[in-house]
Amino acid sequence: MTESQLALLRRHGIRPVKRRGQNFLVDGNLARAIAADVAALGPRILELGAGGGALTVHLLDLCERVACVEVDRRLCAILRDEFGGRDGFELIETDLARLDWAAVLDAAGPRPVVAGNLPYVLTSAVLFAVAEHQARVRGAVLMVQKEVADRLTAAPGGRDFGVLAVVMGTLFEVTMLRTVPATVFWPQPDVASALVRLSPRDPWPAARYHAFLGVVKTLFQQRRKQLGSALRRRYGLDEAAINDLSTRVGFAPACRPEQLDLAGWRRLAEALSAEGVA
Repeated sequence: MTESQLALLRRHGIRPVKRRGQNFLVDGNLARAIAADVAALGPRILELGAGGGALTVHLLDLCERVACVEVDRRLCAILRDEFGGRDGFELIETDLARLDWAAVLDAAGPRPVVAGNLPYVLTSAVLFAVAEHQARVRGAVLMVQKEVADRLTAAPGGRDFGVLAVVMGTLFEVTMLRTVPATVFWPQPDVASALVRLSPRDPWPAARYHAFLGVVKTLFQQRRKQLGSALRRRYGLDEAAINDLSTRVGFAPACRPEQLDLAGWRRLAEALSAEGVA
């Protein structure tokens, strides 16, 4: 594919569909750099929202297998025309909003790298799905809204430190690789974007992940409340139990959820699970 992504899309009469959150990456140099970031994590790729193949073309040059998820029939036709004869290419025509993750991970091969320029409306759903299937992936490189990248990489104590930072930061080493200007997209979005890399830490069994997720979401529901108060309200713990828990886990009952660091959240969730209340 020698013509530019924008020229290709226009030649096929493609117009971005707003309800699908389509903002096509049209900067070839950036697409090439992102593909190198993705390929550095592994040889098998699950590309989400492949669009017109701006990233796909470079991934196929660098990786042994690229399974592309795309729902737009017009774009699927382009992908088949451009890459249907390439070794290692597979097109999965399905809606990212209703993705069967087990099936697409199987299609991509053992422990694929998840990659893609995500529709902003689906970003959280994709991130938590990647977390749920952490043991089955080699990592992820994803284009997200800059605001989401800030929340993913937030440090304890700040207003951006919440459920996303705790859950993703506990299961992955999260790195913001670069910020991305709106000018590399067609049409240009109204918000800034960023590229983030997720490198898995030690894998967790599904039951442990869901228990941890439940604790974090429950205690962040009222993030202005003190942890001691939230534990009393949400888990029915009395003052003695809260004081004992705070001593063992290492937090002050008067602290708020955003003040507890990642290790503390892990200890707290494990302690609540061990006591059978979470």
